[in-house]
Amino acid sequence: MDVVVVTGSAGLVGGEAVRAFASRFDLVVGVDNGMRRDFFGPAGSVADNLAAVERIPNYRHHRVDVRDHGALAAVIGEYGTDVRLVVHTAGQPSDEWATGQPLVDLGVNAVGTMNLLEAVRRHGPEAVVVLTSTTKVYGDAPDALPLVETATRWEIDPAHPYHEHGIDESLRADGGRRTFFGVSKLAADLAAQSYAGLLGLRVGVFRCGSVTGAGHAGVELDGFLSHLVRSAVRGAAFPVIGHGGKQVRDVLDARDLVEMFWHYYLDPRPGEVYLAGGGRERSASILELIARYEYLTGHEVPFEYVPEHRFADVRCWITDTRKFRRDYVDWRPAHDLDDIVRSVHERWVEVERFGLDGFPVNP
Repeated sequence: MDVVVVTGSAGLVGGEAVRAFASRFDLVVGVDNGMRRDFFGPAGSVADNLAAVERIPNYRHHRVDVRDHGALAAVIGEYGTDVRLVVHTAGQPSDEWATGQPLVDLGVNAVGTMNLLEAVRRHGPEAVVVLTSTTKVYGDAPDALPLVETATRWEIDPAHPYHEHGIDESLRADGGRRTFFGVSKLAADLAAQSYAGLLGLRVGVFRCGSVTGAGHAGVELDGFLSHLVRSAVRGAAFPVIGHGGKQVRDVLDARDLVEMFWHYYLDPRPGEVYLAGGGRERSASILELIARYEYLTGHEVPFEYVPEHRFADVRCWITDTRKFRRDYVDWRPAHDLDDIVRSVHERWVEVERFGLDGFPVNP
């Protein structure tokens, strides 16, 4: 029997992984304890998403906290050498939340990852493991790059090697300032690399930028595009925080990220670190994204500007995915920025129409 284990299986990326892999494996084992609601309140709940994935016939759910080593090891141990792939998406995802609860953040992100890696090493050492890391491991290092301010965005200086394709894996992750979230994720990231290099686990690390999609329960502290659309659909003011609204991010659809995982699974390269993002063609500043959303949907985005930017919130991040595309030549993102914006909008319109408190995602 071929088994895939997905942690954070009710979340954005985890939920997409469950749906994508249900037809590719005999059994999908999900691990999620619903802690996102604890982080962000009812607006961040993924209960409806969990209900949807539980309707998939070959899905089995385990309500386990990744900080509980014994319980997590029991899940992996139950399926043992039948586990072919482990996708680790569970985590605390917010810089701001981590500032108030750094020990909890470290426990979930760093210790939880160590618990999973150790469980795989002991019970399913031949499994391929995918770790969802983050570009926040770099802290504010991107702000040390030469930047140019235009009318609508911050941009990497055209003379710099990163300008054309974006930032690649050569950017150093040491030095600079970073949030507690960045610290905990960097610890997990480095641990995964060590489990590959020292202990032979077939682990790949994916440092993700702004990943979103229709299944994103965006809130102010996590998921800016989803939260922007949610605010617009409800007629609520969206907070534009710092940098004149010109801070730039590239956006990747969660479905395209999951396909990166699939390609890695088919040809794993243990210990490799890959940047995962939408690239220059899927990049936009907050101001540009507001204008684009209004053009595509006809919905006005009321917003309020907060002058002070968040700690270590960089002005421009655009991802260069050429390393991954060189290693996996058949992968390309299938969804452009307009596709992503429309899908998120359509889902929030549906949520509002049916008056749902949670965030349902179609199975």
